[in-house]
Amino acid sequence: MRIDLSPEKLEAIVLDCLRENYGLEASLCRLGGENLNFLVQTNSGERFVFKVVDDDMPPEVVAMEFRAIEHATSAGIQMDFPKIIESAYGKIETGITLHKNERYRARLLHFIEGKVFENCSDISINLLRNYGKALGGFDLAMHSFEDPAMYRTHRWDLTRAGRHRDKVNLIDDPEKHELLDWAFDTWEQGAQRCFPQLPKQFIHGDANRANVLVEGDNVVGLVDFGDSCYNPTICELGVCLAYIMMDQEDPIGAALTVARGYHDVRPLSALEQSVLLPLVLGRLAVTISVAARRRTIDPDHPNWFDSEKQAWKLLPLLRELKPEAFYFL
Repeated sequence: MRIDLSPEKLEAIVLDCLRENYGLEASLCRLGGENLNFLVQTNSGERFVFKVVDDDMPPEVVAMEFRAIEHATSAGIQMDFPKIIESAYGKIETGITLHKNERYRARLLHFIEGKVFENCSDISINLLRNYGKALGGFDLAMHSFEDPAMYRTHRWDLTRAGRHRDKVNLIDDPEKHELLDWAFDTWEQGAQRCFPQLPKQFIHGDANRANVLVEGDNVVGLVDFGDSCYNPTICELGVCLAYIMMDQEDPIGAALTVARGYHDVRPLSALEQSVLLPLVLGRLAVTISVAARRRTIDPDHPNWFDSEKQAWKLLPLLRELKPEAFYFL
């Protein structure tokens, strides 16, 4: 989302919205992410997150997120989730006008304490294992969740990675062009054909390092349900592993540690294990392809290219692996 307002004007509009709809007097700090996110700190010291979205996020999907978080909380999962706070008018969303005749939607969420995994400089084997266990426990608990809005697709839907293949033509370097083609080929041949046979359910869909909160070696929070949908369950782990390997001294070892932790809680079938590497490649290919397209729109955007460099670094390494590299039964 690109907002052509000065920081001062944008802050004033958001603060007015918080006063009118939530009765809050607060200060703001801009957060990262594809949407417009703010850390809100009230004069009494309470903290919240304020998210502004455009029409790419239908209201029924926000309502689904609300119900999914309620389900996860009631299931007794040992993690915190970003519970949505109703406005003074009993709504889970409120309108906010950032430009003349341009109405956006916003919601206020509880702030979750913990350190963002992405900011951890010392990542232990125990933390990686617990990352996998926490994600496996989440998927196990959410298997029974049902909502009509979860049957959707979106830009990052791993089952639809092939829709981004045309963007390979935006890559000028012949070697990189061929490498990206290979990644899409492997996703198509090794994962896409298996989707009908794989177990499916509601998944978070974006359990990357920026959306996981930790304390010590324990995972204590999972945030940003904006990519949640009905998918093969193994896509949850595929997305996670694509990011967990980035900037690791031993990326394959890190991925296998997380995967084994997941398997300890939600055992993976041989078929699910066989598609893990192709799914990881699909996610990395989409990350690069979307970044290439976005660069033609706004090459200076502050949040659009964070993972592109790491994705390019991983692809040659993964090409050297045999398909059974992620088998551990």
